[in-house]
Amino acid sequence: MLYAEACRLLTRTDYTAQQIAEELNFSDQSAFGKFFKSKAGVSPHIFRLKGVNR
Repeated sequence: MLYAEACRLLTRTDYTAQQIAEELNFSDQSAFGKFFKSKAGVSPHIFRLKGVNR
């Protein structure tokens, strides 16, 4: 559920990774990035750039 919400925020908003981390209650942007990369295989930035829609 957390991963799906992160994907939604990355693809449907202009929120920064920091804003998404705060929205999803991560301790910081780095923790969010590590979580996201472990699930998606790419960083939130690359996910957004490639327009990946999972």
